[in-house]
Amino acid sequence: MRLTLKREDVEELLRLAKDKNPQLFKSLEEQLKKHLNKDISKKQSSVKLATKKREDAAKEKILNAINLLRIENKSITIYSISKVSKCSYNTVKKYYAKES
Repeated sequence: MRLTLKREDVEELLRLAKDKNPQLFKSLEEQLKKHLNKDISKKQSSVKLATKKREDAAKEKILNAINLLRIENKSITIYSISKVSKCSYNTVKKYYAKES
């Protein structure tokens, strides 16, 4: 089970548990320490890697679409690129501006 509490709420719970139930206080304190010391760097690096792969795939689709439109002598607009590449208009707008 996961709870989302404000810092003040946690401090109040710890204070109450310390006075009323030392065993509960000890358990809460251990859980809090475990949570605060949790290493999330592995997850963050995985998220960055996945994002990079998605960005690279979108850029590749956009470049392929631009090349296809050039070969077919069609106008190269953000809308036409998004149709050919099957990427969203905003994604094409984001990366096409960087490419040109």
